[in-house]
Amino acid sequence: MADKPGETSINSEYFDVRIAENHLEKEDKDKDESVTVTESSPLLPLIDSDVHERTGTVFSSIFTLISTMVGGGVLSLPFAFQQGGFIVTSVILLCVLMASTHGAFLIINSKRYCQGKIKNVEDVAYIAFGNKGKILTQVVFIVSLFLYSVAYWILIADQITPIMVLLVGPHSFWSKKIIILTIPMLVIFPITLLKSLNSLRFTSILSVACVVFLAGVIIFKSVKNSFGGPVNDAKNPVKLWPDNFGGLLTAIAISGLTFSCHFNILPMHGELRYQTRTNKRIILYTAMGITYVLNVLVSSFGVFQFREFTDQDITKNYPHKDNLVNAGRLIWRIESRTLLPSQPSLTSLEYLSNITGTGPSRLMWFLETGFLVIFGYVLAYYIPQVAIVWGFVGAIGTTIMIYILPPAFYLRVRIHPQRPDLKQVAAWGLMLTGFGVFVVGTYQSFANVIDPIPHIARSHIITNSTL
Repeated sequence: MADKPGETSINSEYFDVRIAENHLEKEDKDKDESVTVTESSPLLPLIDSDVHERTGTVFSSIFTLISTMVGGGVLSLPFAFQQGGFIVTSVILLCVLMASTHGAFLIINSKRYCQGKIKNVEDVAYIAFGNKGKILTQVVFIVSLFLYSVAYWILIADQITPIMVLLVGPHSFWSKKIIILTIPMLVIFPITLLKSLNSLRFTSILSVACVVFLAGVIIFKSVKNSFGGPVNDAKNPVKLWPDNFGGLLTAIAISGLTFSCHFNILPMHGELRYQTRTNKRIILYTAMGITYVLNVLVSSFGVFQFREFTDQDITKNYPHKDNLVNAGRLIWRIESRTLLPSQPSLTSLEYLSNITGTGPSRLMWFLETGFLVIFGYVLAYYIPQVAIVWGFVGAIGTTIMIYILPPAFYLRVRIHPQRPDLKQVAAWGLMLTGFGVFVVGTYQSFANVIDPIPHIARSHIITNSTL
């Protein structure tokens, strides 16, 4: 029996609607298949390059992390090898490299589990542990980077003193330590008042180049001096093992300094144009690898040349009249002031200066910054050894930043499976290791204050005075 005209019209419209719905479902399915998540898929949707706000590249990100890691710590790393023994400290440095790389990945992965726009580690701390976690993280960063700046003031005095002695003599007013510290402080203090150091963003490559130049000088001098003679020289052999537990802990503390970049991980990651897993791995592995090679070269050639006479600042082993070393000292001094270590804590200072919650107070900002700079200047003048400062930075600051905070954030924000997996076990292992290093390292840091490491009585045979 034939259908009625009305029924035919309704059926026709029904089939037209179904066909349209099927077509849309097919388009949606094709669209979903086109954005299937793979190992190299971006963590955030890509935006057209014409309107893209992020400008970071893989190359610039690598140098940003390297410039964060290399610096004053590399000058004290040969001393760490002498204290801990060449073989033991080599193993320690490799372990710190792996722990630091793992901690960096944990921070980036923690960001993926957080809701909202994450700009820095403090934001992750807030989502993981609330406002108390954020404040604690900021305090750790400020204290650690403040101690970094104190160590840099001490190293600056070490670098500039030989040059001033060479120019004006050892008894001149201008070669006094207080004058050598005061002039750089007057120059750098106005820069520390800036709330944005965007104009210094191009100094990363310059920073790495300066450290590479100084490392090249150390290597050249060691090769020219035949690496200090035979390894088993009866008068001055290369130490392979630590003499005591304190030397081992000192080596651990200083080694951790050279891979501390975790406060810069998320700002760097946020500026990266293409945030893929592949790019993330390339950046971290390359930056960590280059830093490790640079550290090994400086440490090996430095400690092989000077051995038991290795100073806490390797450049102090060279004579004042060595023009090549003086050039390296001057270049490092300029580089260290353009990249003041305390500047990554600008966000934390801005938060702490906002007491009323209505916006950061300019007066509080000025007072906080002035207090940190002047207090660091005073400490640098009175602290006799840079190893004392490095001990606290490594035992407290970098230990918390590398071993404790990253796994704590990851374990808190990640949606874990019912049964613990390898990632969860590895995070717990890193954090427990961090607590152990924190306890023994802090003990040794206070022990070095009470009973400082003896000054090196340099031998005239290997002072490199003839080079």
